[in-house]
Amino acid sequence: PGVELVGNLLRAAQLREAAVAQSIQDAGARLASARANLSRAAALLAVPPRQLPLALRRPPPPPAATPISVLPPNPATYADASCHPMAHAGYSGGSLNWGMSFKVASAQECCTACRAHAATCIPGAGAVAYLNRTWHGRVVQEHCAKEMSSNELGTHAAQPCNVFVYCPTPLSEGGLCWSNDVWNHTSGECWLKHQPRPERPHAGAYGAYPSGYRKKHRTAPPLVQWMSGSLHTGPATVDGPHWHW
Repeated sequence: PGVELVGNLLRAAQLREAAVAQSIQDAGARLASARANLSRAAALLAVPPRQLPLALRRPPPPPAATPISVLPPNPATYADASCHPMAHAGYSGGSLNWGMSFKVASAQECCTACRAHAATCIPGAGAVAYLNRTWHGRVVQEHCAKEMSSNELGTHAAQPCNVFVYCPTPLSEGGLCWSNDVWNHTSGECWLKHQPRPERPHAGAYGAYPSGYRKKHRTAPPLVQWMSGSLHTGPATVDGPHWHW
């Protein structure tokens, strides 16, 4: 599990590092273009090269490598290895709560809520309380649901939580998690779900959205913004993506 967690964190860090490196490369290209334009203008005005600013008389230096340390990880994405956290993943399954109003501060808290549900909300438990959830200083007592529902399988009797889906996008990055539905999903949403095989969680969205998908859904971002986890005791392998076109 520790190797799996490190791999997920490294993958997320590499994606962020690549994005910053691309931004630096683009900035270098724009700077080189500006220098070339100024040099052409100077030539047209017959300005001797020695009178040009020093920065325009020599080629730009190559962009420096950007260390990962300048890209601090988003603390909301942390969850311990037993939660099998998976970045850029949206797991399917029967929803046991309404995540848009069930908000927590981190993926770890979402995982903890799923554990609490699994421990208390066994079949026949009734509408008993299983968690005191805290959000922005307000404490809400959560109760076991009688039913769970999903777009894929409809409505069924509720089962204990064994997978969860969390929106970690900070407000500084827009605070949204895109989904192919009519809702605007926002930072902190925690969806508790049940799947028949948590060791191979079914993912309706995982990794990068295909180009054809983004052409059809113009507001979709390059990468899935959700993260998910599974409470399976052994290794968990993602089954997906299974895009909902």
